[in-house]
Amino acid sequence: TCRRLNWMAAEGLFGREKKVTAKIRYSHKGASCIIREAGPDLVECRFEEPQRAITPGQAVVFYEGDYVLGGGVIR
Repeated sequence: TCRRLNWMAAEGLFGREKKVTAKIRYSHKGASCIIREAGPDLVECRFEEPQRAITPGQAVVFYEGDYVLGGGVIR
């Protein structure tokens, strides 16, 4: 999950699930995942493949193609 959300190219998920690519650190190539609202200012991110070294306090950034949708801070 992540919190302290900042939506760039979207205004939020509005209760929908969305398939995106997520980067969990600067050097990460990105991985396919489904994101959904899990509460106020809280998004759950479920990766299709397990990811290594997901660390609380780091940023996660969500992409749709080449566009940044937004991101948050990993809990």
